[in-house]
Amino acid sequence: MTALNERAPVDAHTIRETYTVGLDVWGTCPPELVKLKTLLGRLRGHVQLLVPEVTAIAARMRGEMRHAAVYVIVRAHRLLEEGAGKSQVAKACHAQDLAVISRALLTLFENPGPLGPSTGTSDIEEAIRGRICGACSQLIASGESYERVLFASEASGGIHGYRHTDSCVVVAEERRAQLRAI
Repeated sequence: MTALNERAPVDAHTIRETYTVGLDVWGTCPPELVKLKTLLGRLRGHVQLLVPEVTAIAARMRGEMRHAAVYVIVRAHRLLEEGAGKSQVAKACHAQDLAVISRALLTLFENPGPLGPSTGTSDIEEAIRGRICGACSQLIASGESYERVLFASEASGGIHGYRHTDSCVVVAEERRAQLRAI
């Protein structure tokens, strides 16, 4: 058992093996549900292990490496928050997404680039907590109401995101158009 301030060691070999399976989740069509549940659990565990490690290193990263690290950390938080969905296809897609993020986190952990003194940790924390409205592209401020929505995408079945429920100009225009149609 580890003390509260100690972190579990990062087993890069096991993480690589797991994310390789996750990246090839469509190798068997349709993916086997029993194996998917196990794979999802392992991938979630790897992401949960790597996020605090990469977050600690990201505060010391510079330039594009830091920007990439913050993006990957934020995306990892969102994937963990979203969950897998109910259908077998949704679970397989989520497994593949977690595999991509696991690979990115491990790469950043192992190859962080030149490190300097720790700076801007509050910027990283703010990015993790931040939500951008997919309709108006504005920050959803603390206390503003929002909803999770699926935005249309030509490249996939949709993109998960957030949208103001009250204060967004785009949402207000949509509602006005709906009311005019009545």
